[in-house]
Amino acid sequence: MKLRKKIITLSVLISLLFMFFYYAGYFLVLDEKPKKSDVIIILGGDQGARIHKGVTLYKDGYAPYIIVSGEITQANLLMASAVKSGVPKEIIILEQRAESTYENALFSKEIMEQYGFKTAIVVSSNYHMRRVRMIFEKVFDKANMTFTYCSVQEPNFSPSHWWLSEKSIQFTLTEYGKTLAFLFGGGR
Repeated sequence: MKLRKKIITLSVLISLLFMFFYYAGYFLVLDEKPKKSDVIIILGGDQGARIHKGVTLYKDGYAPYIIVSGEITQANLLMASAVKSGVPKEIIILEQRAESTYENALFSKEIMEQYGFKTAIVVSSNYHMRRVRMIFEKVFDKANMTFTYCSVQEPNFSPSHWWLSEKSIQFTLTEYGKTLAFLFGGGR
């Protein structure tokens, strides 16, 4: 009887481990349908895909303003790409201090409060978005602001087969590591 119980327990644990392994990539991805908002916040990182998504949302009329958030070089590159894509420079708000996702949220909050924005669409890579939402929810807790999270498909990340590519493995493990650090490291 004890052996049978151990076998069942081991089988359940192996099944749970397999399910976690298989769905690990899917869990990271968050992509909501865009909603009309006051501003689009584009997080620094992959300038090409993220800026393209943010510009497309702007041109489709989802928001009249764009915040580009990242350290000074990233923010300036994002702004230059947006302007080159036809976005008027005067509707772009530069946030040039952020060196992390937490700081993207923190400094974007300052800007949203300064401009009186209450709603925003946040744009980042698909593998990054679950953690982005966790961080924004913590930073904006009690701020009475609403966010929609629209992700960009990262060409080097496959949520369904994340273990088949070195880049996908790297993105997945890095995001889980940073998510755990955020959850257990005091929320930064």
